[in-house]
Parts: sequence; structure tokens; C-alpha cells
Amino acid sequence: MHALARDAATRAGFRVCAIEVVRPKGLLEFVAIYGDLTSAEERLGTASRLADMQAAFADGEQFGHFVWMPDEGFADSTRDLIDGVVLVPDIPTTGNPDDWHPMDMLVAQIADERGDLRALLYLDVPTDLKRPDKDRLLEISDELAMTLRSVVTAVEREEFADHMRVIRATRRLARSNPARHDVHHLLREARVTLLGALSVDELEIHTFLDEDVETPDSLGLQMAPDVRQALDAAAARAWADQRVLIIEPEQIWGDPVLEAAHADWFARALDEAGFEAVVVAPVGVEDEVLGMLMAARRTGSRRWTDGEGVAVLELGHDLGRAIANARATQRERRLLEELRELEEARHRFLRELTHEINNPMTVIAANAEFLATSEDMDERDRRRAQAILRGTERLSDLLEGLAMLSRVSDPQHPPTMRRIDLMAIVDQTLVAMTAVAEKAGVTLQLVGETGPAVVHADAREVAGAISNLVDNAVKYSNAGDEIWLGVDRGADGSVTFICRDEGIGISEADQANLFAPLFRSTNEDALQRPGTGLGLGIVREIMQRHGGSVEVESRLGRGTTMRLRFPAPPPQDDFGPPSPRTSSTQAGTRWVAGP
Repeated sequence: MHALARDAATRAGFRVCAIEVVRPKGLLEFVAIYGDLTSAEERLGTASRLADMQAAFADGEQFGHFVWMPDEGFADSTRDLIDGVVLVPDIPTTGNPDDWHPMDMLVAQIADERGDLRALLYLDVPTDLKRPDKDRLLEISDELAMTLRSVVTAVEREEFADHMRVIRATRRLARSNPARHDVHHLLREARVTLLGALSVDELEIHTFLDEDVETPDSLGLQMAPDVRQALDAAAARAWADQRVLIIEPEQIWGDPVLEAAHADWFARALDEAGFEAVVVAPVGVEDEVLGMLMAARRTGSRRWTDGEGVAVLELGHDLGRAIANARATQRERRLLEELRELEEARHRFLRELTHEINNPMTVIAANAEFLATSEDMDERDRRRAQAILRGTERLSDLLEGLAMLSRVSDPQHPPTMRRIDLMAIVDQTLVAMTAVAEKAGVTLQLVGETGPAVVHADAREVAGAISNLVDNAVKYSNAGDEIWLGVDRGADGSVTFICRDEGIGISEADQANLFAPLFRSTNEDALQRPGTGLGLGIVREIMQRHGGSVEVESRLGRGTTMRLRFPAPPPQDDFGPPSPRTSSTQAGTRWVAGP
């Protein structure tokens, strides 16, 4: 920073340059002063209020990055605010309005990329002792633009170094895996570590956690409930003010409220315990106080210094972050465990539901079929029996879909992965779906290359996914439409199954929810066609289990294209040869060499 101040003064033609950095709590700290000033060394490291300087800037005029504030422009109230705060050079006052006055101020407000004020750079005593005109002020702003950016960089580098130091301290404090995951272990380890680091005789870490964390009375003060409550409140005030409390037999430093209420009690307690003093540092993170760190030294030990108070306050920050992280990890573990239990309960419910409903459904379906074909039934009752039979068939489809959705979404039962030929499954699907397509008046066509397409997958699940897509394509196509099936082989070894139809299509609004379980289209034409709304949800679950994806491209009334993308399989030596392909042809299915 001193080099930057010297560079700024030299380039701008000034004898003095000072840099103040914005600190927390609205304070400014002089970090660099260049020039021949008798009070320069004394002012380094001193703090002043940012609000006072900002009030002074309001009396000035902006020229680029700088604010120009001539002596005669200051209001009396502003002079009172900055009296004793700003640096005043020892130069004569000539009375000439063109000459530089000792109280003249030229200062740049240096902000970062987000617009937050980070520092102030003052220029004082021009080498010619003349006030710069407006053109010269703008020139100075342009000349020092790079220097001002360098000041921001230096401030941010210092801030980063502080952050890294805090991170290293926190990691040293909670370096073991149990400490990072368990608040109890962290507190035990922190006490042992800090006892030596702080050179104290006793140390207690008391937390305000909602968890059942037992805090031992390490200091042996045996606080009454009302005293403990008052000390907790004092720790919260100390965190808000970022200070420590020093409790001595004669006085409690840092909290008049606690002293007025319990000074006598602490005097007796410290005397009985043989403590010279107890330092209380609040422990917290951001604006939340999590507890307090209490460190005690026996009678005869050296007194606490201001530097040690600052150090123990910083440890309160480090420990607060470690506690917050451990609490977050514990909550995440509990939530994950609850989610696993809920997921297991869901799968168990679906299994039991499908099992329990399947038996009575079988009975209902058998009797409905019997009644629908009975010669003793009149035509009206026979139609009713047929309606019951259709209802049981739809309910059976729903139960079958729920059972499959439960199976393919259960992480406890992963797919049986092996190298398979995707074209073999496409062939088998064509054979199985030909009769269904013929009944609907739809033609299935195989397009593109028909050679082997090896993927690493569960053959049963992939067959179910492809069958679902082809069944949907047939269901939502009209008589006379065509459906094209094919496999595309990527240069990276990936494989994509493609199913394209000329059907009723899917609106953009419906595409957003297309893969949600039990979702049915808002299209009236689609709602008139039977379906459970489970098929595409099952397809998505299957593809996610295989590390692949399912994509949809559709326009309402213009057809739909569905793609199942499979990643490249592992090397063949790892899983053996692919399963054999069963080629076949079927009446009503046309095999086409190209699209």
C-alpha cells in the first residue's frame, strides 16, 4: 500500500498521499501515508468513522473518481466532524484563492466491482502549491485510474489472506472427520486444543444449541440458573458488538448490565475457584450467536492483554463456523435418513398396494368376463359386464405401472447391468407391437443402420422403456399414420434410440410436466385415449438409472420424436460379449433402409 501511495503522489504531482481502508462496523483505518508529515507514523493504524468522511464528501464536487473539497466549501458542522480526523499538512496559508489551503481535500472513493466502497485515497500539497482547475482534476482521475484499481486488488488480497487464515484455524480446530460431523466431538476436541493454544488453566465451551448437547461445568463455578441466563444474554450482546468480556473479582469489563446485576456473585465465585480472571468470548457465525468460550487463569497468572482478547474473539469466529458446519452436516444426515425411510416406506406401500389389490381385481375380472360371455344375460347386463371388464383392465394396467415405477425408482435394487445389443431389443419390440399397430391402422418402420448397437444396460428395463415409447406412439397416432424407429450411433460410443411418429403431438405447456407420474395431457383428443400417465415417468426413471437421458421434441398436431440417449459402454473385456440379437420380420411391418 505504501508503494501505491508513493506512485499516486508522484504521478499526480503531489507531495502527500494517504490511503484509508474501509473496515467493519463503519470504520476507516489509515494503512499507508506517503510524504513529509510529522504525525504520519502516529496516524497509521488509527481508526475513524466512515460516516464522518462521507458527510464531508457531500460538501465537495465530483471530478471523475475524485471529490474536490476546497477549504471555503466546508460547512461548520462538517469541520466539527473531521476535526482531528483528517491529515493537515504544515504549509502556510497565503490568502490567495489560487493557492492550496492546508484544509483543502482531494480524495478518491475507491469501490470494487460490486460498487461497495473499499478504500479512500487522499492527495495533498501539490508540488506547485496551486489548486488544480477542473481540467487538471479530470486528468488526475484518468492518470490514477489504474492505481485506484490496484488499491482495490490489494485490499481484496488482504481480505483473502484473512479468510484463508480463518479457514486454516478452523480446519486445525476441527481437523478430524468425527469433529466435522459431530458437534459433541467437535466441542471435546476444541477444548483440548484451545487449552494449550490460549495458555489458560481452565476452559469451557458453552453452546445455545437446540440439540441436546450437554455442556460440562469445566470451570467449576456452579452458576445458578439466573446467573447463567444473564451471562448468556451478555454473550449475545458481546457478539453483536464484537467484543469480549473480562470478569475479574473487582469488576466485570465490557458489560455494565451484567456487572450491575451479578458482580458480587462472580467476585465470590472467582475467589472460591481461585481464578484471577475469566474471559468470555462469544461464539457465533454471521449474525447468529451460538454460545460462548470461557477461559480462566488461576490467581497469580499474568493478566489478559488486549491482543489476547482480540485473538480469543477471532477464535470465537473460527469455532462458530466449525459448529455451524457440524450442525449443518448433522441436520443433512438426519434429513437424508428421513428421506431414505420415506422412500423405503413409499416402495413398501406400492408393493403392498399392488399385491393387495391384485387378488380381488383378478376375481372381479374373472367374474366380469364370465358374465360378459354368459348366454343367460340380456344385452343390457352383458354391456354392463363388459364395462366392468374394461375397468378392471385399466386398473390392472395402472397397478402394473405402479409396480414397475416402484421397482425402477428403488435405489436399493439397482439394475442388472451388462453389455447388450440395443438393436435386438428394438427388433423384439417391433415383433411384439406389430399386432397392436395393425389393429390401430398404424405402420411401424425400422430406419437407418440395423447393425449391432452395444450399450451397458439392464435388458429388461430398457425393453420396458422402448416398449412404453412405441406403445405411446401407436396410442396417440391416427389410422394411416406411420411410426419410424431407429438407432443412432455417436462418434463417442454413445447410442440413441429414436421413435418418431405423425400423431397428435404434445403442447409446450404439457411438455413441462410430461414425465411426472400420473400426468395426463390437457389435450382433449389425448384424454379420450386410454392411458395411466405412468409410462413416461417410468421411462425417465429407467434412463436416469442407466446414466442416460430421455428427450422429447414435439408440436401439437405435428407428431412427436422421443430419444433415449445411452452413454458409451465400458470396455468389452470388463463385461463380456453382448447378448445375441434375434432378428425377425413380421407381417404388417415394413423394413426401410433409410428415413
